[in-house]
Amino acid sequence: MEAYRKRQEQIANFISRSVPSEIIAFQEVSGEQAIREVLPNGGADYDFCPVTGYKVQRLVIAWKKTLGEKVSCAIENALSLPSNPDDKRPRPGLALTLKIDGKLLRIMDVHLKSSCVSPFDGGNLEGSSKDCVILQQQIDPLESWTESAAADGAKIVLLGDFNRNLWHELRDQRPARTDASGTSSPRPAGVLSRSLIEEIADGQPAAANLKVLDEHCQISDAGQALCTQAEIHDLTTPETQLLASENYLGCRHPVGLDHILVGPGINSDGPAEHLSIGNLGGNKAGTPNGKDQTLAISDHCPMIARLSF
Repeated sequence: MEAYRKRQEQIANFISRSVPSEIIAFQEVSGEQAIREVLPNGGADYDFCPVTGYKVQRLVIAWKKTLGEKVSCAIENALSLPSNPDDKRPRPGLALTLKIDGKLLRIMDVHLKSSCVSPFDGGNLEGSSKDCVILQQQIDPLESWTESAAADGAKIVLLGDFNRNLWHELRDQRPARTDASGTSSPRPAGVLSRSLIEEIADGQPAAANLKVLDEHCQISDAGQALCTQAEIHDLTTPETQLLASENYLGCRHPVGLDHILVGPGINSDGPAEHLSIGNLGGNKAGTPNGKDQTLAISDHCPMIARLSF
Protein backbone atom coordinates (compact mmCIF):
# COMPACT_ATOMS: atom_id res chain seq x y z
CA MET A 1 0.00 0.00 0.00
CA GLU A 2 1.45 3.32 -1.11
CA ALA A 3 0.41 5.25 2.03
CA TYR A 4 2.08 2.65 4.27
CA ARG A 5 5.30 2.78 2.24
CA LYS A 6 5.30 6.57 2.42
CA ARG A 7 4.74 6.42 6.19
CA GLN A 8 7.73 4.10 6.62
CA GLU A 9 9.85 6.51 4.61
CA GLN A 10 8.71 9.45 6.75
CA ILE A 11 9.48 7.57 9.98
CA ALA A 12 12.92 6.59 8.66
CA ASN A 13 13.67 10.18 7.68
CA PHE A 14 12.51 11.48 11.05
CA ILE A 15 14.63 8.99 13.00
CA SER A 16 17.75 9.67 10.97
CA ARG A 17 17.25 13.45 11.21
CA SER A 18 15.94 13.94 14.76
CA VAL A 19 16.61 10.85 16.92
CA PRO A 20 20.38 10.55 17.46
CA SER A 21 19.91 7.90 20.15
CA GLU A 22 22.15 4.87 20.62
CA ILE A 23 19.25 3.04 22.30
CA ILE A 24 15.70 3.35 20.95
CA ALA A 25 12.68 1.79 22.69
CA PHE A 26 9.59 1.30 20.51
CA GLN A 27 5.97 0.62 21.47
CA GLU A 28 3.01 -0.43 19.28
CA VAL A 29 5.04 -2.06 16.51
CA SER A 30 4.56 -5.35 14.71
CA GLY A 31 8.09 -6.61 15.41
CA GLU A 32 11.80 -6.46 14.67
CA GLN A 33 11.43 -6.43 10.89
CA ALA A 34 9.24 -3.32 10.98
CA ILE A 35 11.92 -1.55 13.03
CA ARG A 36 14.72 -2.61 10.70
CA GLU A 37 12.79 -1.00 7.85
CA VAL A 38 12.84 2.44 9.50
CA LEU A 39 16.42 2.45 10.81
CA PRO A 40 19.35 3.65 8.73
CA ASN A 41 20.97 1.04 6.48
CA GLY A 42 18.21 -1.48 7.19
CA GLY A 43 19.20 -1.63 10.85
CA ALA A 44 22.57 -3.19 10.03
CA ASP A 45 24.30 -1.15 12.75
CA TYR A 46 21.84 -2.24 15.45
CA ASP A 47 21.05 -5.24 17.60
CA PHE A 48 17.48 -5.97 18.68
CA CYS A 49 15.48 -7.19 21.66
CA PRO A 50 11.88 -7.84 20.46
CA VAL A 51 8.62 -9.04 21.94
CA THR A 52 7.47 -12.01 19.86
CA GLY A 53 4.38 -14.17 20.00
CA TYR A 54 1.99 -11.65 21.54
CA LYS A 55 -0.84 -9.90 19.74
CA VAL A 56 -0.18 -6.66 17.91
CA GLN A 57 1.21 -3.56 19.62
CA ARG A 58 4.47 -5.25 20.46
CA LEU A 59 7.64 -3.74 21.94
CA VAL A 60 11.14 -3.66 20.48
CA ILE A 61 14.39 -2.20 21.84
CA ALA A 62 17.16 -1.45 19.33
CA TRP A 63 20.70 -0.38 20.21
CA LYS A 64 23.88 0.43 18.34
CA LYS A 65 26.14 -2.64 18.19
CA THR A 66 29.11 -0.44 19.08
CA LEU A 67 27.48 0.58 22.37
CA GLY A 68 27.72 -2.71 24.23
CA GLU A 69 26.91 -6.40 24.27
CA LYS A 70 23.60 -8.04 25.10
CA VAL A 71 23.54 -9.98 28.36
CA SER A 72 19.83 -10.85 28.23
CA CYS A 73 16.57 -9.98 26.49
CA ALA A 74 13.45 -11.06 28.37
CA ILE A 75 9.72 -10.68 27.84
CA GLU A 76 8.29 -9.72 31.24
CA ASN A 77 5.12 -11.80 31.19
CA ALA A 78 4.06 -10.86 34.72
CA LEU A 79 3.05 -7.40 33.47
CA SER A 80 0.55 -9.06 31.10
CA LEU A 81 -1.35 -10.48 34.11
CA PRO A 82 -1.37 -14.09 32.86
CA SER A 83 -3.94 -15.24 35.43
CA ASN A 84 -6.54 -12.83 34.03
CA PRO A 85 -9.03 -13.87 31.31
CA ASP A 86 -7.84 -12.98 27.80
CA ASP A 87 -9.99 -9.86 27.52
CA LYS A 88 -8.38 -8.43 30.67
CA ARG A 89 -4.77 -9.12 29.79
CA PRO A 90 -2.65 -6.07 28.98
CA ARG A 91 0.73 -6.10 27.25
CA PRO A 92 3.90 -7.60 28.74
CA GLY A 93 7.06 -5.61 29.42
CA LEU A 94 10.39 -6.04 27.65
CA ALA A 95 13.65 -6.03 29.60
CA LEU A 96 17.09 -5.69 28.01
CA THR A 97 20.37 -6.01 29.90
CA LEU A 98 23.49 -4.61 28.25
CA LYS A 99 27.10 -4.66 29.33
CA ILE A 100 28.64 -1.29 28.51
CA ASP A 101 32.30 -0.69 29.38
CA GLY A 102 32.10 -3.56 31.85
CA LYS A 103 29.01 -2.16 33.63
CA LEU A 104 25.45 -3.52 33.53
CA LEU A 105 22.57 -1.41 32.26
CA ARG A 106 19.06 -2.85 32.50
CA ILE A 107 16.21 -1.22 30.57
CA MET A 108 12.51 -2.03 30.79
CA ASP A 109 10.24 -0.88 27.96
CA VAL A 110 6.54 -0.75 28.89
CA HIS A 111 3.18 -0.05 27.31
CA LEU A 112 0.79 -0.13 30.27
CA LYS A 113 -3.02 -0.35 30.29
CA SER A 114 -4.67 2.61 28.60
CA SER A 115 -7.62 4.81 29.59
CA CYS A 116 -6.75 5.37 33.27
CA VAL A 117 -4.64 8.46 32.71
CA SER A 118 -4.98 10.93 35.57
CA PRO A 119 -6.57 11.41 38.99
CA PHE A 120 -7.48 14.91 37.76
CA ASP A 121 -9.76 13.72 34.94
CA GLY A 122 -11.58 10.80 36.55
CA GLY A 123 -8.81 8.27 36.03
CA ASN A 124 -8.74 7.18 39.65
CA LEU A 125 -6.34 4.27 39.93
CA GLU A 126 -8.25 2.97 42.94
CA GLY A 127 -11.55 3.29 41.07
CA SER A 128 -13.83 0.62 39.66
CA SER A 129 -13.45 1.34 35.94
CA LYS A 130 -12.21 -1.79 34.15
CA ASP A 131 -9.15 0.00 32.79
CA CYS A 132 -8.07 1.36 36.19
CA VAL A 133 -8.66 -2.06 37.78
CA ILE A 134 -6.23 -3.62 35.27
CA LEU A 135 -3.63 -0.84 35.67
CA GLN A 136 -3.89 -1.28 39.45
CA GLN A 137 -3.01 -4.95 38.95
CA GLN A 138 0.10 -4.00 36.97
CA ILE A 139 1.64 -2.10 39.90
CA ASP A 140 2.90 -5.14 41.84
CA PRO A 141 4.67 -6.86 38.92
CA LEU A 142 6.19 -3.54 37.88
CA GLU A 143 7.47 -2.88 41.38
CA SER A 144 8.77 -6.46 41.65
CA TRP A 145 10.75 -6.01 38.42
CA THR A 146 12.17 -2.69 39.64
CA GLU A 147 13.35 -4.20 42.91
CA SER A 148 14.90 -7.30 41.37
CA ALA A 149 16.40 -5.45 38.37
CA ALA A 150 18.93 -3.59 40.51
CA ALA A 151 19.78 -6.52 42.79
CA ASP A 152 22.92 -7.54 40.85
CA GLY A 153 24.32 -4.02 40.76
CA ALA A 154 22.86 -3.08 37.37
CA LYS A 155 21.84 0.51 36.75
CA ILE A 156 18.19 0.64 35.72
CA VAL A 157 15.99 2.63 33.36
CA LEU A 158 12.20 2.23 33.09
CA LEU A 159 10.61 3.94 30.11
CA GLY A 160 7.85 3.85 27.56
CA ASP A 161 4.14 4.53 27.32
CA PHE A 162 2.80 4.43 30.87
CA ASN A 163 -0.65 5.63 29.75
CA ARG A 164 -0.57 7.48 33.07
CA ASN A 165 0.28 11.08 33.94
CA LEU A 166 2.85 10.54 36.68
CA TRP A 167 3.17 14.29 37.27
CA HIS A 168 -0.52 14.49 38.18
CA GLU A 169 -0.08 11.58 40.60
CA LEU A 170 2.79 13.41 42.31
CA ARG A 171 0.61 16.53 42.64
CA ASP A 172 -2.41 14.66 43.97
CA GLN A 173 -2.73 15.71 47.61
CA ARG A 174 -4.48 12.52 48.73
CA PRO A 175 -2.53 9.72 50.46
CA ALA A 176 -0.93 7.34 47.93
CA ARG A 177 -2.92 4.41 49.39
CA THR A 178 -6.55 4.03 50.37
CA ASP A 179 -5.56 3.18 53.95
CA ALA A 180 -3.01 6.07 54.09
CA SER A 181 -0.15 3.64 54.80
CA GLY A 182 3.35 4.51 53.54
CA THR A 183 4.44 3.12 50.20
CA SER A 184 7.82 1.89 51.48
CA SER A 185 6.08 -0.98 53.30
CA PRO A 186 4.29 -3.86 51.51
CA ARG A 187 0.74 -2.99 50.55
CA PRO A 188 -1.73 -4.73 52.89
CA ALA A 189 -4.27 -7.10 51.35
CA GLY A 190 -7.32 -5.26 50.06
CA VAL A 191 -5.61 -1.86 50.07
CA LEU A 192 -5.52 -0.05 46.72
CA SER A 193 -2.99 2.43 45.42
CA ARG A 194 -3.82 5.87 44.05
CA SER A 195 -0.30 6.45 42.72
CA LEU A 196 1.65 4.12 40.46
CA ILE A 197 4.79 6.27 40.68
CA GLU A 198 4.81 6.42 44.48
CA GLU A 199 4.53 2.62 44.67
CA ILE A 200 7.30 1.78 42.22
CA ALA A 201 9.60 4.62 43.32
CA ASP A 202 9.21 4.18 47.07
CA GLY A 203 12.93 4.26 47.93
CA GLN A 204 13.04 0.56 48.90
CA PRO A 205 15.53 -0.86 48.13
CA ALA A 206 17.74 2.19 47.68
CA ALA A 207 19.39 0.75 44.54
CA ALA A 208 15.98 0.76 42.82
CA ASN A 209 14.86 4.25 43.85
CA LEU A 210 13.61 5.50 40.50
CA LYS A 211 13.02 9.15 39.66
CA VAL A 212 11.08 10.60 36.76
CA LEU A 213 13.24 12.72 34.49
CA ASP A 214 12.06 16.30 34.13
CA GLU A 215 10.41 16.86 30.76
CA HIS A 216 10.71 19.69 28.26
CA CYS A 217 9.07 20.34 24.90
CA GLN A 218 11.29 21.34 21.97
CA ILE A 219 8.90 23.98 20.68
CA SER A 220 8.14 27.70 21.12
CA ASP A 221 7.93 29.41 24.51
CA ALA A 222 4.13 29.43 24.26
CA GLY A 223 4.14 25.70 23.56
CA GLN A 224 6.52 25.02 26.45
CA ALA A 225 4.21 27.01 28.74
CA LEU A 226 1.39 24.63 27.76
CA CYS A 227 3.66 21.63 28.41
CA THR A 228 4.40 22.99 31.89
CA GLN A 229 0.69 23.53 32.56
CA ALA A 230 -0.02 19.94 31.46
CA GLU A 231 2.07 18.69 34.38
CA ILE A 232 0.03 20.70 36.88
CA HIS A 233 -3.55 20.16 35.73
CA ASP A 234 -5.58 18.49 33.03
CA LEU A 235 -5.45 20.60 29.86
CA THR A 236 -8.73 21.73 28.33
CA THR A 237 -9.69 20.25 24.97
CA PRO A 238 -8.69 23.45 23.09
CA GLU A 239 -5.33 23.52 24.91
CA THR A 240 -4.66 19.88 24.03
CA GLN A 241 -5.66 20.50 20.42
CA LEU A 242 -3.30 23.47 20.24
CA LEU A 243 -0.40 21.48 21.71
CA ALA A 244 -1.20 18.65 19.27
CA SER A 245 -1.30 20.96 16.24
CA GLU A 246 1.46 20.83 13.65
CA ASN A 247 2.94 24.19 14.69
CA TYR A 248 3.44 22.81 18.20
CA LEU A 249 4.13 19.10 18.92
CA GLY A 250 2.04 17.62 16.12
CA CYS A 251 1.00 14.35 17.81
CA ARG A 252 -2.51 13.48 19.00
CA HIS A 253 -1.30 12.58 22.52
CA PRO A 254 1.36 15.26 22.97
CA VAL A 255 2.31 14.91 26.65
CA GLY A 256 1.44 13.16 29.91
CA LEU A 257 1.57 9.48 28.87
CA ASP A 258 5.25 8.79 28.13
CA HIS A 259 8.00 9.02 30.73
CA ILE A 260 11.63 8.07 31.35
CA LEU A 261 12.57 6.93 34.87
CA VAL A 262 16.15 6.33 36.00
CA GLY A 263 17.66 4.65 39.03
CA PRO A 264 20.57 5.77 41.24
CA GLY A 265 23.88 6.19 39.47
CA ILE A 266 22.37 7.31 36.17
CA ASN A 267 22.80 10.97 35.35
CA SER A 268 20.84 12.95 32.79
CA ASP A 269 22.32 15.78 30.77
CA GLY A 270 19.24 18.01 31.00
CA PRO A 271 15.56 17.06 30.89
CA ALA A 272 13.94 14.46 28.66
CA GLU A 273 12.78 16.20 25.49
CA HIS A 274 9.41 15.77 23.77
CA LEU A 275 10.22 16.14 20.06
CA SER A 276 7.79 17.81 17.67
CA ILE A 277 6.71 15.74 14.68
CA GLY A 278 5.10 18.80 13.06
CA ASN A 279 2.81 17.95 10.15
CA LEU A 280 3.62 14.21 10.33
CA GLY A 281 1.10 13.56 13.11
CA GLY A 282 -2.11 13.62 11.12
CA ASN A 283 -3.81 11.34 8.60
CA LYS A 284 -4.66 13.08 5.33
CA ALA A 285 -7.23 11.53 2.98
CA GLY A 286 -5.74 13.08 -0.15
CA THR A 287 -7.56 13.00 -3.49
CA PRO A 288 -10.59 10.74 -4.11
CA ASN A 289 -8.42 8.05 -5.70
CA GLY A 290 -6.31 7.96 -2.51
CA LYS A 291 -3.02 8.29 -4.35
CA ASP A 292 -1.65 11.04 -2.12
CA GLN A 293 -3.12 9.70 1.11
CA THR A 294 -0.74 10.04 4.08
CA LEU A 295 -0.79 8.29 7.46
CA ALA A 296 0.37 9.76 10.77
CA ILE A 297 3.81 8.48 11.73
CA SER A 298 2.67 8.22 15.38
CA ASP A 299 -0.03 9.38 17.77
CA HIS A 300 2.68 10.05 20.40
CA CYS A 301 5.72 12.30 20.09
CA PRO A 302 9.16 10.73 20.60
CA MET A 303 11.07 11.45 23.80
CA ILE A 304 14.84 11.55 23.99
CA ALA A 305 17.29 11.88 26.89
CA ARG A 306 21.08 11.84 27.18
CA LEU A 307 22.10 9.52 30.01
CA SER A 308 25.44 8.57 31.52
CA PHE A 309 26.45 6.12 34.25
